[in-house]
Amino acid sequence: MTQYFILLSSGKDRPGIVDDISTLLFGKGANIEDSRMAVLGGCFSSMILFSCTPEQAEAVKEGLGELRRLGLEAYLHPAENPAARPVRPGLPLKFEIIAMDHPGIVQHVVRLLREHDVNIESLETQVTRAPLSGAPLFDLRIEAKVPAEGSIAAIKEKLARLAGEMNLDLLYKP
Repeated sequence: MTQYFILLSSGKDRPGIVDDISTLLFGKGANIEDSRMAVLGGCFSSMILFSCTPEQAEAVKEGLGELRRLGLEAYLHPAENPAARPVRPGLPLKFEIIAMDHPGIVQHVVRLLREHDVNIESLETQVTRAPLSGAPLFDLRIEAKVPAEGSIAAIKEKLARLAGEMNLDLLYKP
Protein backbone atom coordinates (compact mmCIF):
# COMPACT_ATOMS: atom_id res chain seq x y z
CA MET A 1 0.00 0.00 0.00
CA THR A 2 1.45 3.34 -1.04
CA GLN A 3 1.49 6.11 1.54
CA TYR A 4 2.13 9.80 1.02
CA PHE A 5 3.94 12.26 3.27
CA ILE A 6 5.21 15.79 3.19
CA LEU A 7 8.72 16.30 4.51
CA LEU A 8 9.06 19.82 5.90
CA SER A 9 12.60 20.98 6.57
CA SER A 10 14.50 24.18 7.23
CA GLY A 11 17.92 25.27 8.40
CA LYS A 12 20.80 27.64 7.75
CA ASP A 13 21.50 27.68 4.03
CA ARG A 14 24.58 25.85 2.76
CA PRO A 15 25.55 23.88 -0.34
CA GLY A 16 24.42 20.26 -0.37
CA ILE A 17 21.15 20.43 1.56
CA VAL A 18 19.03 19.20 -1.36
CA ASP A 19 21.48 16.34 -1.86
CA ASP A 20 21.27 15.44 1.86
CA ILE A 21 17.48 15.34 1.76
CA SER A 22 17.15 13.53 -1.56
CA THR A 23 19.82 10.99 -0.54
CA LEU A 24 17.90 10.22 2.66
CA LEU A 25 14.61 9.70 0.79
CA PHE A 26 16.17 7.69 -2.04
CA GLY A 27 18.20 5.61 0.40
CA LYS A 28 15.04 4.63 2.30
CA GLY A 29 13.18 3.76 -0.93
CA ALA A 30 10.90 6.79 -1.04
CA ASN A 31 9.94 8.54 -4.29
CA ILE A 32 9.89 12.35 -4.50
CA GLU A 33 6.73 13.41 -6.32
CA ASP A 34 6.39 17.18 -5.84
CA SER A 35 8.46 19.81 -4.05
CA ARG A 36 8.99 23.46 -3.31
CA MET A 37 12.35 24.67 -2.05
CA ALA A 38 13.76 28.14 -1.49
CA VAL A 39 16.26 30.20 0.45
CA LEU A 40 14.42 32.70 2.64
CA GLY A 41 16.30 35.08 4.93
CA GLY A 42 19.44 32.96 4.85
CA CYS A 43 17.53 29.78 5.69
CA PHE A 44 16.86 26.95 3.27
CA SER A 45 13.28 25.68 3.46
CA SER A 46 11.67 22.78 1.67
CA MET A 47 8.33 21.02 1.34
CA ILE A 48 8.60 17.66 -0.38
CA LEU A 49 5.71 15.35 -1.20
CA PHE A 50 6.92 11.76 -1.42
CA SER A 51 5.41 8.30 -1.69
CA CYS A 52 6.57 5.07 -0.07
CA THR A 53 5.45 1.83 1.55
CA PRO A 54 4.64 1.73 5.28
CA GLU A 55 8.02 0.06 5.94
CA GLN A 56 9.85 2.75 3.99
CA ALA A 57 7.90 5.43 5.89
CA GLU A 58 9.22 4.04 9.17
CA ALA A 59 12.76 4.08 7.77
CA VAL A 60 12.35 7.71 6.68
CA LYS A 61 11.02 8.64 10.15
CA GLU A 62 14.07 7.03 11.73
CA GLY A 63 16.32 8.80 9.21
CA LEU A 64 15.09 12.28 10.20
CA GLY A 65 17.74 12.23 12.93
CA GLU A 66 20.37 12.24 10.19
CA LEU A 67 18.96 15.51 8.82
CA ARG A 68 18.80 17.00 12.32
CA ARG A 69 22.47 16.12 12.90
CA LEU A 70 23.23 18.04 9.70
CA GLY A 71 21.57 21.17 11.13
CA LEU A 72 18.07 20.87 9.65
CA GLU A 73 14.77 20.88 11.45
CA ALA A 74 12.73 18.14 9.77
CA TYR A 75 9.14 16.95 10.22
CA LEU A 76 6.84 14.51 8.45
CA HIS A 77 3.20 15.26 7.80
CA PRO A 78 0.78 12.66 6.39
CA ALA A 79 -0.61 13.55 2.97
CA GLU A 80 -3.18 12.24 0.50
CA ASN A 81 -2.57 10.58 -2.83
CA PRO A 82 -2.69 13.58 -5.21
CA ALA A 83 -4.32 11.49 -7.93
CA ALA A 84 -7.15 10.42 -5.60
CA ARG A 85 -7.95 13.95 -4.48
CA PRO A 86 -11.29 15.14 -5.85
CA VAL A 87 -10.89 17.81 -8.49
CA ARG A 88 -12.83 20.94 -7.65
CA PRO A 89 -14.19 22.44 -10.87
CA GLY A 90 -13.20 26.00 -11.46
CA LEU A 91 -11.55 28.58 -13.65
CA PRO A 92 -7.84 29.34 -13.39
CA LEU A 93 -6.84 32.79 -12.22
CA LYS A 94 -3.16 33.75 -12.46
CA PHE A 95 -1.85 37.19 -11.71
CA GLU A 96 1.12 39.16 -10.50
CA ILE A 97 1.19 42.33 -8.42
CA ILE A 98 4.18 44.65 -8.32
CA ALA A 99 4.29 47.65 -6.01
CA MET A 100 6.43 49.71 -3.71
CA ASP A 101 6.76 47.47 -0.67
CA HIS A 102 4.41 48.20 2.22
CA PRO A 103 2.57 46.10 4.81
CA GLY A 104 -0.85 44.66 4.01
CA ILE A 105 -0.57 43.81 0.32
CA VAL A 106 -0.79 40.04 0.79
CA GLN A 107 -3.49 40.26 3.46
CA HIS A 108 -5.76 42.52 1.40
CA VAL A 109 -5.40 40.45 -1.78
CA VAL A 110 -5.93 37.06 -0.13
CA ARG A 111 -8.88 38.37 1.91
CA LEU A 112 -10.57 39.48 -1.32
CA LEU A 113 -9.98 36.03 -2.85
CA ARG A 114 -11.28 34.29 0.29
CA GLU A 115 -14.48 36.34 0.20
CA HIS A 116 -15.16 34.78 -3.22
CA ASP A 117 -14.21 31.23 -2.20
CA VAL A 118 -11.18 31.33 -4.51
CA ASN A 119 -8.70 28.56 -3.72
CA ILE A 120 -5.06 29.69 -3.78
CA GLU A 121 -2.95 26.90 -5.26
CA SER A 122 0.37 28.74 -5.32
CA LEU A 123 1.54 32.03 -3.83
CA GLU A 124 5.03 33.51 -4.05
CA THR A 125 6.34 36.84 -2.82
CA GLN A 126 9.67 38.56 -3.12
CA VAL A 127 11.13 41.94 -2.24
CA THR A 128 13.75 43.26 -4.64
CA ARG A 129 15.37 46.65 -5.16
CA ALA A 130 14.33 49.09 -7.89
CA PRO A 131 17.12 49.44 -10.49
CA LEU A 132 17.76 53.19 -10.19
CA SER A 133 16.47 54.24 -6.79
CA GLY A 134 17.14 51.08 -4.78
CA ALA A 135 13.65 51.40 -3.26
CA PRO A 136 12.09 48.11 -2.12
CA LEU A 137 9.73 46.59 -4.71
CA PHE A 138 7.23 43.93 -3.70
CA ASP A 139 6.31 41.18 -6.15
CA LEU A 140 3.35 38.84 -5.50
CA ARG A 141 2.48 35.94 -7.82
CA ILE A 142 -0.70 33.91 -7.34
CA GLU A 143 -2.18 30.91 -9.11
CA ALA A 144 -5.71 30.22 -7.96
CA LYS A 145 -8.95 28.55 -8.91
CA VAL A 146 -12.25 30.43 -9.04
CA PRO A 147 -15.26 28.22 -8.26
CA ALA A 148 -17.22 27.22 -11.38
CA GLU A 149 -20.27 29.06 -10.07
CA GLY A 150 -18.21 32.19 -9.32
CA SER A 151 -17.77 35.21 -11.55
CA ILE A 152 -14.17 35.64 -12.65
CA ALA A 153 -15.11 39.03 -14.12
CA ALA A 154 -16.41 40.25 -10.74
CA ILE A 155 -13.26 39.08 -8.99
CA LYS A 156 -11.04 40.78 -11.57
CA GLU A 157 -13.08 43.97 -11.17
CA LYS A 158 -12.60 43.91 -7.39
CA LEU A 159 -8.89 43.15 -7.77
CA ALA A 160 -8.56 46.12 -10.12
CA ARG A 161 -10.34 48.36 -7.61
CA LEU A 162 -8.07 47.15 -4.80
CA ALA A 163 -5.00 47.70 -7.00
CA GLY A 164 -6.11 51.28 -7.61
CA GLU A 165 -6.73 51.92 -3.91
CA MET A 166 -3.36 50.45 -2.85
CA ASN A 167 -1.28 51.73 -5.78
CA LEU A 168 -0.54 48.22 -7.07
CA ASP A 169 0.39 47.21 -10.61
CA LEU A 170 -1.84 44.22 -11.46
CA LEU A 171 -0.88 41.92 -14.35
CA TYR A 172 -2.89 38.88 -15.44
CA LYS A 173 -1.04 35.80 -16.70
CA PRO A 174 -2.23 33.31 -19.34
